[in-house]
Amino acid sequence: MLNKFDYNKFLSDLNISGEFRVEEDLGNGFVRLRISEAERRQALQDIHCVEDIVVEILRNSRDADSSRVYVATKKIADKKRILYFIDDGCGIPARFHSLIFQSRVTSKLEDGSRDAYGFHGRGMALFSVKLNVEDIKITFSDINRGTCVFVEVDLEKIPEKKDQSLSPKIIKTQSGYELFGGVNNILKIIMDFAVANPKIKYYYGSLTSIVSTISNDYKYFKKNAPDNLINNDAAGKIADFRQFIEKIFKDPSVPLTGFPYYCSNYELIDEVLRSYFNMNLSARSLQRLLYGEIEPLMDIMHTEYGSIEDIGGDNASLLHTGKNGSSQLKKPDNLKLYDESGLAGRFKDEEIKYIINNIKEEVKKIGEKYLLTVEDDIEFKKANNTINFIINLKQKD
Repeated sequence: MLNKFDYNKFLSDLNISGEFRVEEDLGNGFVRLRISEAERRQALQDIHCVEDIVVEILRNSRDADSSRVYVATKKIADKKRILYFIDDGCGIPARFHSLIFQSRVTSKLEDGSRDAYGFHGRGMALFSVKLNVEDIKITFSDINRGTCVFVEVDLEKIPEKKDQSLSPKIIKTQSGYELFGGVNNILKIIMDFAVANPKIKYYYGSLTSIVSTISNDYKYFKKNAPDNLINNDAAGKIADFRQFIEKIFKDPSVPLTGFPYYCSNYELIDEVLRSYFNMNLSARSLQRLLYGEIEPLMDIMHTEYGSIEDIGGDNASLLHTGKNGSSQLKKPDNLKLYDESGLAGRFKDEEIKYIINNIKEEVKKIGEKYLLTVEDDIEFKKANNTINFIINLKQKD
């Protein structure tokens, strides 16, 4: 006769509290899970990689009637991926900033929708993301003022496509636009959304380039918007944070994307980016933003890695005849490469450390005849397509 399985002890041994997860003990090791626990387990399986996270948040920006979506990113030592999703959509009221990350909370009351990535609207997407990442939060959003979502991903738990550098080509055909080449990395996902949603402009780049771009876009918007859309009291640049709160933050006519535009000094733009975007930029980056040294980005459909080729004329060679006799597109030969860290960024830190250890041994070996050795650990710096090694020498005793 089988002994009754003590599921509470089993869950306790795993540091899991059974009473909150189990609705009924059915005997012989079988239990009926609570709805919340079943949803949690389902949600943990919904996100397999960073690109899945990008899809879910871009869907929300698309459905918020955004006309512009900005994705800023940086990678930290091959261990973390930081992402910012900024849009100029309808926004989210403050009281929902935490609620939207709970299961079954959705704005799609009437019906969900199906797109190229599956069904959307069951209220599980952001809940799934939250369970799988280190941090996700709404850094700012309000009605008709846009949204900024911050995401921090541990790449050891949720991986990303290894080659984030390869970009597809956007091909213009008689029936519209199509993507060719690349892998399903972050860039290709964003380009896919850009092709599928031609009324929305998508931008992708570093934190500083995105801040520069939203400031530039707002400058253009402000210049061309009707007077009744923007409060004239907020027309000038702002010098301190208290003044910013009163004239900009509390002004419902100024969207989130306008916040950096009004900052007139280093201290203020630093505080604004920290407070409303959760961005922590270096002093040099902030200065370059203020001095206009960082070029704003083109939207992704008009960048070098999102270049558009027109089928016909010189590009007719991209057409070939398929098995059924129809004209089909073949893969272009000149795929572009895009890398947020340049070619040097493709080397993992552990690979560089392996190189350093070999250099160190060789320097010590050759240095014997000169009575020299390596003083400290060899330092390295990655910049675009260069890796610089710094070797400090000392005289041997």
